[in-house]
Parts: sequence; structure tokens; C-alpha cells
Amino acid sequence: MAQLGPRMLVSLLLGLVTTVIVAAASSAESGPHGESSAPVIKRNLTLSFDARPPYSEWWTIQPGYPCVNGSVDSSAPIKPASAAFVRDSSPGNVRHGKYSAQVVLNPGDHASYSCKAEAVGAIEHIGEGEGRQSWWAWSWKLPIGWRGTTSWGTLFEIRPNHVLWPSYGMLHFDAGSRNSLRLGLHTGLTPNPGSRLYDSAYQRSLTLLGPGARRPMVYGRWLDFYMHVVWRSRRSGVLQIWYRVQGQRKFTKLYSDVPGDEALVRARPHPTLLYNTAHGVPGEKPGLNLEGGFYRANADWTNTYWWDGMRRRRSRAAILRSFRGP
Repeated sequence: MAQLGPRMLVSLLLGLVTTVIVAAASSAESGPHGESSAPVIKRNLTLSFDARPPYSEWWTIQPGYPCVNGSVDSSAPIKPASAAFVRDSSPGNVRHGKYSAQVVLNPGDHASYSCKAEAVGAIEHIGEGEGRQSWWAWSWKLPIGWRGTTSWGTLFEIRPNHVLWPSYGMLHFDAGSRNSLRLGLHTGLTPNPGSRLYDSAYQRSLTLLGPGARRPMVYGRWLDFYMHVVWRSRRSGVLQIWYRVQGQRKFTKLYSDVPGDEALVRARPHPTLLYNTAHGVPGEKPGLNLEGGFYRANADWTNTYWWDGMRRRRSRAAILRSFRGP
């Protein structure tokens, strides 16, 4: 065997080191426990309320509807989109881009399907589904004195088509309490349309921030979040969530279902997507939707908070680059 000269040896060593570094970076961004083969969603998506014309980044805005003789009149919104998602450029109320949305839900702003629920929603088809992975980021600021609700209080959820997969809260964040933020999951096998009950095989509701959690919920300051998800319905997927409070530089891993992960809230591996036997799984037919705003049972008061910078990127590095400094 021929001996290698010094220059050739150095070149080979540099090539080997580069290969190791690239492989490690690829593994870190592609997701844990063997999910590197899960295709990453290719299209970046920014839903930050900065678009021109206003709200054009969304598929639709549902600003609340009146009830007439016990039925929702969805043909006549109770207020314009600009009153449900008030574009705010005032100092301290913007976290990403030029505008945030001040979300405003008043008594009588009914959901499009029921006189017993109230909602304002910004909805987008995100086209994700079985076997895909993506990275998401967003920021919320709930005011000091947040009143919460008497029931649930959904800030945003990722959900399937409600006709093909009539379930509820597949992956949602809830601020119905006055002092906490909760994560809800309804994944795995769910009944077919026509069932009287739409509970899923995997159901969990747990406190991320607040009483009983390792960190308190914070009001009056921006909370930045980012999330990595690999969608799996019939076996365990990946769900990891990081957060930081306004003024902090580093993110803390808040939630993970990945074995061996160090997170404030650790869960056993679980499905991240639902399916049924009639229509299969989102992604095989229409993909998932994202709906943000506020959703609650009827109440006698107004809920208002700020939401900004909802966005999807193809890697952790790209998501972190999209944040401003502390």
C-alpha cells in the first residue's frame, strides 16, 4: 500500500471532519429517534399580519357571527376582520415584522357552527400530514389581569378537516385559566363521522406553564415559542416545544415526547396525528389546518391579547434565525 504524503493526509482528515460535522448538523435538524427520513415541508410560511392587503396571508378570517332564532347566521359577520384581529404597530406590542394582531373576542361573537360557543379565528391550510415534519414559531403576549374563561380558551390549534375527521383539539394550546398555559392532544385512532363520541385513542391535557408546572405563566411580556413536529398517526411521532420570556436570550425546552430529551415537561412517545377507518389520515386526503385567535364557551366579558409572527420554516436553524434578539 502506498504511503500518503503530508498534504494528502491533511486533506483526507479535513474531509473526514467536515463529513462528521455535516452529518451531525443534519441529524440535529432532522429530528430525533430515527426521523431523519421524514420529509420536511418545503414551503416556508409566514402568517404575521404584515401582508398587503391586510389579512391576505390567511385563507379566511372568521370574526364572529350573530345568532338568530337559535341558529348562527354565518352570512353576516358580526364585525370586520380588522376588529377581530386589530393590526397593532405600537411600541412594545410588536414582536415580529411591522404589525402584531391584537385578538379581540367579545360576548356574542359566535363560532361559525354553534350559538353556544364564541370565536374569532384566522385560518390557513398548511398542507401537512402523515410522515411530514416541520418547524413552527410564534409569540404571544397575554395582558396582566388576564381573565381567562369559565371553560376552555384555545389560542390556536392545528386540526384536520372537520367533516372527514370530526374530532376536537387535535393539537391545541389553551389559556382558559387565569394563571396557566395548557397543551391538549387528541391523536391516534378516532371514530368515523356519525359517531356520538369523538374521543381519540390518545388524549392528554397537561400544564406547560403555571401551577403544577416547573415554571409560572407570565403575563404582560412577550412569550416566544418554537416547535418541531413529525406527524405520525398509527405510531409515535415527535413533538418538541421550546420557549423563552421577553428579555431572555436562550430558549428552554418546554415539552418533549422524545426518549432521553431533557425538557421541563417530559412525555412518553405518542402519536401526533389522528386518523379514522373511513378516511385514513390527514395528508392522504386534505392536509391539516392551522386556526388561531380565541375560542371559548359563551362568556360575559371580552378577552384580548397579542399574537405575532406565526411562521413555518424547514429547519431549527432557520426558525432561530427568524427571531429577533432578546
